[in-house]
Amino acid sequence: MSFEILFTTISKLRRFSLLVALTATLAISGCVSSGGGISSYVGPSVSSASVNLSKSRRSVKSAKLDVRAAKRQLRTLERNISRAERRLKRKRLSSLRRDKLEASLKKDTRKLRSAKRAVRRAERKLSRAERSQSRAERSMSSAKRRQKDAARRIAEDKKRKQQELARAEIQREEPEVERRSLFNLSDPALKNVNDYAARVDGGFNLAAIPVQKVNKRYYRQEVKYRTSQKPGTLIVDPRGRFLYLVMSGGKAMRYGIGVGKAGFEWQGTARIGWKQKWPKWTPPAEMIERRPDLAKWGVDNGGMPGGIDNPLGARALYLFQDGKDTLYRLHGTPQWASIGTAASSGCIRLMNQDVIDLYNRVPSGSTVVVL
Repeated sequence: MSFEILFTTISKLRRFSLLVALTATLAISGCVSSGGGISSYVGPSVSSASVNLSKSRRSVKSAKLDVRAAKRQLRTLERNISRAERRLKRKRLSSLRRDKLEASLKKDTRKLRSAKRAVRRAERKLSRAERSQSRAERSMSSAKRRQKDAARRIAEDKKRKQQELARAEIQREEPEVERRSLFNLSDPALKNVNDYAARVDGGFNLAAIPVQKVNKRYYRQEVKYRTSQKPGTLIVDPRGRFLYLVMSGGKAMRYGIGVGKAGFEWQGTARIGWKQKWPKWTPPAEMIERRPDLAKWGVDNGGMPGGIDNPLGARALYLFQDGKDTLYRLHGTPQWASIGTAASSGCIRLMNQDVIDLYNRVPSGSTVVVL
């Protein structure tokens, strides 16, 4: 009795030691973990899924070839059997020839059964391969979706960091009191001076305008202005280097502008056909002829995407006349020093902060008069 108890105890200890050893092995290999291993598995990568998909497609192609070969063999045997049966029905047939036909028919009948089984096996193999291909395609779609989501998260994180850096830069700017102390606070030209500070717009870091270096007559400001034009009309005065947004009560909002060089001016009455934020710039063929280096931004190459370095700046208002594009724009510019000069190729340019303000004030269809 004691021997049986001892034997049972030893068996239990042996099983327990084996279980402990197995658990330790799994833990070391990463199969038993908390918060890692299988729990953090998110599926195959795009490259791995692509390899699996290629393999499954090759398997499907091979299985289809096997099915066609098996069916071809089956049809051949069926033709042979049918031919032998027709010949056996003939009346004038020697006994030797009949014996040979019967033996051949019996042999082909056995082969026919094997051929039918081969066809069924090949079709099952094809069905499995097609299911495997379907799973591989779903895995590929899932991997691409995860990759796209990861790229989107990275882009959003990058954009968020850029905005944080821009906000930090804005906070490092000199205080508003120190900025205003440089000027006479009673001067109406300084009412909007703080609008020229740095800001984040459309995901782009818009640099501050060094207002101390800009003639204050070109600051955005409300002025008295007599005209027969209706409120909401834009009047461009190239000689004075001003753009006026007509307001009620004999007043207007005045913006400093840069105008076209000699030989590139345009005048007349037009309408704002459409407006665009951070527009794409496509230089016309005439400009590319004058400056071949701009060919890389031509129509065939899709133009220059919007951004800080884009010549059209933060906003563009496109002028149309009789339903046709005049190819002239009211647009922003990062080159604040060009305001008050004749430096453009005919278009009217404003400081980026001013064109954003103008963009928000005037709707599409507004009348533009260029004197």
